[in-house]
Amino acid sequence: SFDLPMHYNSGGKLAAVARSFNRASMVIASGVSRFNEVSLAPPDPILGVSEAFKADTSDLKLNLGVGAYRTEDLQPYVLNVVKKAENLMLERGENKEYLPIEGLAAFNKATAELLFGADNDVIQQQRVATVQGLSGTGSLRLGAVFIQRYFPGSTVLLSSPTWGNHKNIFSDAGVPWSEYRYYDPETVGLDFDGMISDIK
Repeated sequence: SFDLPMHYNSGGKLAAVARSFNRASMVIASGVSRFNEVSLAPPDPILGVSEAFKADTSDLKLNLGVGAYRTEDLQPYVLNVVKKAENLMLERGENKEYLPIEGLAAFNKATAELLFGADNDVIQQQRVATVQGLSGTGSLRLGAVFIQRYFPGSTVLLSSPTWGNHKNIFSDAGVPWSEYRYYDPETVGLDFDGMISDIK
């Protein structure tokens, strides 16, 4: 059912709302959707591994696809330090109010100090700008949009290999990317010389 506001034209008849309602009725009746032309994104190869894991009936299987802690029953494991932090937040009376656009200031400060060191010149001279994003994917998208807007024509270097969605994030934002060597399958470790050579 629809609750439609009634707008009458000079002849006392329903005008725009009726036309809109008829269009909606036709779409519902014919099964046509304005999303029919939207193509599906390619499946994430990492999530594909997870789906294959779920489909496997072996009792000896072990999921190494997604980097998350698990219990012996293969359920997500919440670290004790996370539980403690959540309890501290509740005891302090912190709430779920919307954060500023740049995120939680204390979190941003702690992140920058963790990455660079609290005594680093870039921190002391306030040459670091930090914003909080939603997980890795959201943060990369913010970074990609920033690069596209303020440094157009720049190329982003991605490690090879990297997560399956990283290339798509930058491509969708219109930011060109190339790869640098990172993983050495022979040593099952870092290809340090290749990485430095590619970055140079």
